[in-house]
Amino acid sequence: MWQAKVYRALPSLLRDFPDTRFLFMTLTIRNCPVGDLRRTLDQMRRAWVRLTQLRSWPARGWVRAVEITRSQRDRTAHPHYHCLLMVPPAYFQGDYLKQQEWAELWRQCLRIDYKPVVDIRTVKLDLVQSSQRVNKPPARMWEAVAEILKYAVKPSDMIRDHEWFLALSDQLQKTRGVAVGGILKHYIKEREPEKLTEEPGEETPALSAEQLFFGWKREVRKYRRLSSEKGM
Repeated sequence: MWQAKVYRALPSLLRDFPDTRFLFMTLTIRNCPVGDLRRTLDQMRRAWVRLTQLRSWPARGWVRAVEITRSQRDRTAHPHYHCLLMVPPAYFQGDYLKQQEWAELWRQCLRIDYKPVVDIRTVKLDLVQSSQRVNKPPARMWEAVAEILKYAVKPSDMIRDHEWFLALSDQLQKTRGVAVGGILKHYIKEREPEKLTEEPGEETPALSAEQLFFGWKREVRKYRRLSSEKGM
């Protein structure tokens, strides 16, 4: 859903800001026990707010998504942010922030005593003319969006350790997986939840005390519906 929202917004965004540039950034923090995940995510959220309020913050629009992976070594959770930052073209002409500087700023905003791993990369758009980008954003742009908004938890982590996944689900209740800010907020808007409609011929099940029971029929080697009396 979020990928579709960003994909739909890109042509209009690039038409209005044809010279804009994008950064793909990953922000991390040390692993935590899965039971402490909610507290850690809150720490990251507060740090993100501090980061975006710094004078050196270069982005005029951004998308931020959380991903959580499971450590195979000790079953801890590894929460991290994938971010798409929209920066003006002049950002690269001046004294832009280096990777180590981003890591130090993130450390200060997290208020921790170790240097976290931060990865920052430019989304290459130079090979495509500005006029072409309006109607068809380049493939690398799609790839960056897909990477940022791919999933919050790897499917393999959901099935490898059921107990871990259930604990993670409890920790993630009512937390925000994706956030949008700055200029991008005007292009990527929340949609009203769609109401489910009944298909033709579909009946709304009535509330009833009747129960359905099925039994194994040896003659046909299949399950068959039994009456509620027999089932009782």
